[in-house]
Amino acid sequence: MPITEADYYVLKGIKAMQDEDNKAAIDFFTTALEIDPYFADAYGFRGMAYFSLENYQAALDDFNNALAIEPLLENVYFFRALYFYKKKLYEMAIKDFTSAIEIDKHFGDAYLYRGFCKGLMDDLKGATYDMIAAAQLGISAAQKKLNERGIAW
Repeated sequence: MPITEADYYVLKGIKAMQDEDNKAAIDFFTTALEIDPYFADAYGFRGMAYFSLENYQAALDDFNNALAIEPLLENVYFFRALYFYKKKLYEMAIKDFTSAIEIDKHFGDAYLYRGFCKGLMDDLKGATYDMIAAAQLGISAAQKKLNERGIAW
């Protein structure tokens, strides 16, 4: 399948994000969306760039647009969950981390952050379960926390 013009701009945006030039990335993703307004990944990546720049409302809008078009984007659920986590909306964050995990059972960072949220909501059993899952998936932060507490994983 040949690369489309919108794909070209998304790839340029991803490269700009890798180079930590999120402002340029936003411009590339915006161009892709002007070409194809139903390009869910372009919304998702642009949302991630906005999130990196701490423009949280624009990020949330883009995450919602991406998921309205394509409801199986685990990374978009993850980043929207991080938005909710940052805003201390832990129940909503847990819901989105869970959606990411349902799409990708090996999404270790989603288990890690869902565990953090559960801990903040005093669900210590659920938090421990998620931290163990994250540790088993190779997430070093979870391994370290569990080791500090003497919990086998």
